[in-house]
Amino acid sequence: MTLPLAFTSPCDDCNAHIDNTFDLMAVLDRHGIILRVNPAVRDILGYQPAELAGRSCYDVLHPDDRSALEELGVAVRAGADCRERELRWLCKDGRVIYLSMSGRWSEVEGLMYASARDVTEPRLASAALRQSRERMNVMLESIGDAFVSLDRGWRIVYANRKAARFVGVEPGSGVGRPLLEVVPQLEGTVLMAHYRAAMESGQPAMAEVEWHPGAWIEMRAYPTEDGLSVYFHDITEKRSAADALRKSEARFRNLFQQAGDSILIADRELRVVAANGRACAHFGYAEHEFVGRSVRDIDDGYTYDAALFDSLRAGNTHLLRITKRRRDGSTFPAEVHVSLFEEGGQVYFQAIIRDLTERDQAERRLRESEQRFREVIEMTPSGYVLASAAGRILDVNPALCALAGQARDALVGRCLDELFVAFPWSSLARAGNAGVQGVEAVIRHAHGHALHVLFNGSVRRGADGVLESVTGLMTDITDRKQAEHRLHELATHDTLTGLPNRALLHERVQAMLGRCAADAAVAVMFLDLDRFKEINDSFGHELGDELLCEVAARLRSALRPGDVVARLGGDEFVVAADCGSGAAAAARIGAKLLQTLTAPVRIGAQDVIIGASIGISLYPQDGTTRELLFQAADTAMYRAKNAGRNRYRFFEAAMTQAAQARMALEVSLRPALARQEFELHYQPRIDLDGMTVVGFEALIRWQHPQLGRVPPGEFIGIAEETGLIVAIGGWVLREACLQTRRLVEELGRPLRVSVNVSARQLAQPGFVGEVRTVLESSGLAPHCLELEVTESALIEDMERTAAMLGELQGLGVKLAVDDFGTGYSGLAYLRRFPIDVLKLDRSFVMQEDGRISAFDFIKAFVDMAHALRMQVVAEGVETAEVLDFLRAASCDEAQGYLLARPIPLDALGALLRAG
Repeated sequence: MTLPLAFTSPCDDCNAHIDNTFDLMAVLDRHGIILRVNPAVRDILGYQPAELAGRSCYDVLHPDDRSALEELGVAVRAGADCRERELRWLCKDGRVIYLSMSGRWSEVEGLMYASARDVTEPRLASAALRQSRERMNVMLESIGDAFVSLDRGWRIVYANRKAARFVGVEPGSGVGRPLLEVVPQLEGTVLMAHYRAAMESGQPAMAEVEWHPGAWIEMRAYPTEDGLSVYFHDITEKRSAADALRKSEARFRNLFQQAGDSILIADRELRVVAANGRACAHFGYAEHEFVGRSVRDIDDGYTYDAALFDSLRAGNTHLLRITKRRRDGSTFPAEVHVSLFEEGGQVYFQAIIRDLTERDQAERRLRESEQRFREVIEMTPSGYVLASAAGRILDVNPALCALAGQARDALVGRCLDELFVAFPWSSLARAGNAGVQGVEAVIRHAHGHALHVLFNGSVRRGADGVLESVTGLMTDITDRKQAEHRLHELATHDTLTGLPNRALLHERVQAMLGRCAADAAVAVMFLDLDRFKEINDSFGHELGDELLCEVAARLRSALRPGDVVARLGGDEFVVAADCGSGAAAAARIGAKLLQTLTAPVRIGAQDVIIGASIGISLYPQDGTTRELLFQAADTAMYRAKNAGRNRYRFFEAAMTQAAQARMALEVSLRPALARQEFELHYQPRIDLDGMTVVGFEALIRWQHPQLGRVPPGEFIGIAEETGLIVAIGGWVLREACLQTRRLVEELGRPLRVSVNVSARQLAQPGFVGEVRTVLESSGLAPHCLELEVTESALIEDMERTAAMLGELQGLGVKLAVDDFGTGYSGLAYLRRFPIDVLKLDRSFVMQEDGRISAFDFIKAFVDMAHALRMQVVAEGVETAEVLDFLRAASCDEAQGYLLARPIPLDALGALLRAG
């Protein structure tokens, strides 16, 4: 940039003016080179004009202002005016001065014309004034008072922040504005009246004024030539404190007079100078009689020594036990709290006197009470303990020593946690001062065993709420806890095997489902022992129970600690196990359980092999609730039984469909008898000697209105389970007897009808009477009726069954054992029952064991049956070879598809009539 001073005018007067002016003038080129400068440069910068000619103006410019000068040069050359711009320049002697510059650019000549004057001193003076004002403002802001300066026109000249904050305006917002415009609430106030009085009189004004209800200020207003200076500050707290002091003094006077203790104030000569109302009343003096009296007049010979006074002067207080004397001469024990204080340069003694008569009596009664308490504690059968806040035992009674098996000295001083296996600290903490009642705890006996106690405790706390001591009484409930444990075991465990029962099983399975990971599974297995009923009935219930206990032990040993095995009842067990790999892990467990149960079990003097049918359901795929899993496992278990037993089956959706179909069949079965949907078919029985029909077996058939003919195998089992078999069996018995009697009458020759009787029918108390009634009502001769029972039905209740069969035989009815060879009985065993006929099961007829031929076996069996006066009927004869085989073995009768299929009544009649 260029700021030159050049003079091209030829006018000498102009040159003289330029050379003699006090302002610096210069001509510069566009690069800032000084072409010419007037002599004023000597006075301003200290340079000779010739010293600056040809030099850059930046040589004498302060470095920090270079960018400002460059920007200014660009603007001036662009046509802008430059007037009074202040920049810093460097004098030859090193001083820095401020020059106020003006300049103009000549585009024609390409020159800059500039002039400047020294403004350093005015600038410094202005800065000093500004600093002075800032210091004043800082001082006014820092004082403790709010301050306002007003001119004669009541305009605000200045207000510090405290003043602005006090009236609720922004600092500086009121300057220049009338006072009442900024603070209109001043109008008509006592405070404004003080301001006006000070302004008009020229005298300072000071006052304490209530600014608004409950808020007071102290104001000081000082008039000046220019107006008014006002200082004020909030004295609300000071006034409140003074008011509180006055009230405190009044309260002290009231307390002094109304205190429950006697209070005396005496001078250094121990003469009473003040006595409260309680002292006057207690000692029997009026106040004016007490004042001036010596303290020794009310002391019963007590001597005050010099050491006491020295200690009181040192600032100590003393608690004395003195016998005091009343005006009437009576005395009383007193506790005197003596202290010294000064007032108005005088020393006074203050004595607070408390009559100890009642306290001494109370302490005596307390000692007596404590003695009685100690005697009760010593005699009580409940254990007693007193402990400190830290849990250290302070006292015990003999009963607790007996409970713990330790002497008193061995217990006192020990920690409660050493005596108690678990001390109910938390219960005491929650109960607070109320204490606890009936909390169960456990203490350690000296011999090492634990004793259960019922703990009643309380805590003692100080005035600050801090625990000081714990007191407890406890009663031995070990026997009760053991009984409760036994009851719990009975409620949650099977009494025979010790396994969890249904209730505990539900709880544990639910817990397993709750903690099962998302990628894991829980297997529920329903396990039912195969043919347990036959074993139980054959060997007796006692040995059957031994078998169940052995099964329970084997199941436990085969499972992991975290698995669950429970007994639901009878021969039904349930296993629940975590299976990380799902069905594969469950299959391994199922196989292991079956293998565990296949080993022979010693029952009495005989080894028995017991199998099981296991149904398995998996969580979550087969059900997400315990109930669904149990239902699925139960369904799968019945499928395993139907599949041949001694195996496991996983639940499949189709099983549910089958179960639903079975349920629907059960619903239809209930009204079937009333709807007359049943009919009888008959399968002829052939005498193997003459190959003639000598009888027939009555077989029920169900004609369902929607499903058509339902096979007996599908509904007989349902009828057995639901008990419908009793009514259905009764109908079969009546129909078979009635229809047979008609055939006998029509054909004129004897025929025997064989009717199957279920175990449920035999269990009916009136079954014999029912048979008798049917025979009488149908007119069928008793010897024409043969009742078939299974081996399992025979041994259900052998004594009762034998008696019932004896009654039936007494009616003349023939008795047969159906499916002989599939159960556990033998010929010798059957001698206990009045059996007439043995019906050999087809599997029994066809068996081969390699040691003896089937013929020889059956031949020997038939001979033995004949020796026992029993006939033998072979069932399921389907081939001529089997028929020849049986005839050669001297079997009495046979039935089967080879000889005749089951046929309706009319077809049977036709067959019999044909010969």
